[in-house]
Amino acid sequence: MNIKSSIVPTIIILSLISFLAFLIYVYSEKKVAPTVSQLVKKPAIIIDTTLNRLIDLQIQTNLLKYSCPGVAVLVLKNNEVIFEKQYGTKSLLTNAPIDSETVFRLGSVSKGFAGILAAILIDKNLLHLDDPIAMYIPELTLKAKTPDNVLRVKHILTHTSGLTEHAFSNLVDENRDMPTIIKYLNSIAPRDSTGKAYAYQNAAFGLIERVVEKATNMSYQNALDYYIFSPLEMCGSSCTFDAITSTTNYSSGHKYNGNKYGFKPVELSPHYYNVPSAGGVNAPIVDMKKWLDAVMGYYPYVISPTALSLAFTPYISTSDDDKYFNKWPETVSSSYGLGWRIIKTQNNNLIYHGGLVNGFRTEIAFDKEKNVGIVLLFNSTCAYSNLAVPYFFQLLEDYRLKCDIGYIGS
Repeated sequence: MNIKSSIVPTIIILSLISFLAFLIYVYSEKKVAPTVSQLVKKPAIIIDTTLNRLIDLQIQTNLLKYSCPGVAVLVLKNNEVIFEKQYGTKSLLTNAPIDSETVFRLGSVSKGFAGILAAILIDKNLLHLDDPIAMYIPELTLKAKTPDNVLRVKHILTHTSGLTEHAFSNLVDENRDMPTIIKYLNSIAPRDSTGKAYAYQNAAFGLIERVVEKATNMSYQNALDYYIFSPLEMCGSSCTFDAITSTTNYSSGHKYNGNKYGFKPVELSPHYYNVPSAGGVNAPIVDMKKWLDAVMGYYPYVISPTALSLAFTPYISTSDDDKYFNKWPETVSSSYGLGWRIIKTQNNNLIYHGGLVNGFRTEIAFDKEKNVGIVLLFNSTCAYSNLAVPYFFQLLEDYRLKCDIGYIGS
């Protein structure tokens, strides 16, 4: 037998087998969708029990000091939960304990959802920050105080319309619909320079809902669900009064009634569900973990880095605003992005927002450079809610300094 003639077929067969094996490998690799862990490199986290005890002690001490009925707290570090706990009761009338799926109202933390949603649509080229509002709401005749008199999308999202602070927020409190709010907005003119002066809004901020609806051909509620809630599997989150009252596991808000009576629960009201972008989102702490993950950049296939950059760009200074966050001991400066505050402190660069509605207070803040963030869902207007964020980040800084000089926790 000719040796050469026997070798050639063997080589051909082996080559075919190798090629088929390669095809099978490629095909199988393409069929498997990437997991979150494949998309995001997550550093290994070892829970620091000493730090956890310090966080828990800080929270419990202040809840007692300020007589807060309850709070749900979550702390993330490098996309891992390093602390999560629920304290107190859903209502002082029932004393039912808060759990991870108890739904809270978020108040103005809802603005962060609106800002991110707008940034997602901008990233997808469905709208632009410089688009005139009239493109989306032709019945709005409110003029900007600019050389061209054009009110733009960016002015709504950054509270730089030039209107006086809280213009027609009373209409939101009265549960008026958006057509009525637009009618009233058409009757006034900006007091200050549009795009240059900051003044916080609720009614005017709600105009972004009409912009989103026109850009997506969806209701604002459906767009929020399609672009944010569903992709992040925030199954307990919503933005309607019916949604929160239809669940059996929701918290009541509490308001202070003086030293004699203390905090008393208040009934859920429909206020701000008429303008959900400004204050109508509901969520449990289990969903806020996913939201904090997403805004910290760990779900880039839902919220791209470009969208996050758009939302967290400081568009207008708020350092002169007479608000509690500017009075935190460590605050250096503050600005406003798209539904988010950017606060520079002596030790942190925070992306932040607070919320207040119907006896609820909400705080969310994170430092992306240090990859740490916190969410606190209070079911009362207790004074601790205004201090919880700076207290937490100061605790982290103090603990870091102690560790750096050889501190050993027990």
